[in-house]
Amino acid sequence: MPYSWADRFLSRRMLFWSLLYVALWGLLAGGKGWYIGIPCALAAAMLACWLGNPVWTFRPRAVPGFLLFFLRALVAGGWDVARRAVQPRMPLDPAWVSYPLTARDPRSRLLLAAAVSLLPGTLAGAIEADHLALHVLDHTQPWLESVARLEQQLMHVLGEGPA
Repeated sequence: MPYSWADRFLSRRMLFWSLLYVALWGLLAGGKGWYIGIPCALAAAMLACWLGNPVWTFRPRAVPGFLLFFLRALVAGGWDVARRAVQPRMPLDPAWVSYPLTARDPRSRLLLAAAVSLLPGTLAGAIEADHLALHVLDHTQPWLESVARLEQQLMHVLGEGPA
């Protein structure tokens, strides 16, 4: 059954997108400029509803596990990059590698590319078909297992993987 105008703009979907964009504004603007932020957030939410963007599935119970995994990977990667900077004799073997994506949801794929780029020593280049092009500092390190685990964690948080 097609959605009417009222169904699209007076729904759980509108509430979800409004709250998301207001929260993003609050984080990015440091809680200031609400006279601009509220109208922009509502306009973005209306656009999301008009385009028919679905509400994200989200598993709050999976967030602590994801954050713990991500922080561990962040610290371990940062330590590795710092050691390589201090000890120039440590091997560097940079390369462009291709990671086969298992996530089907474009949002999961995009968040994976962003999260991988936040980890030291890796940079997402492009998502092409079912592969993510990555630049790694040392392709002899276990980058494949790390990215696969990160993808599984993200899929679990976003409700794409098994509960």
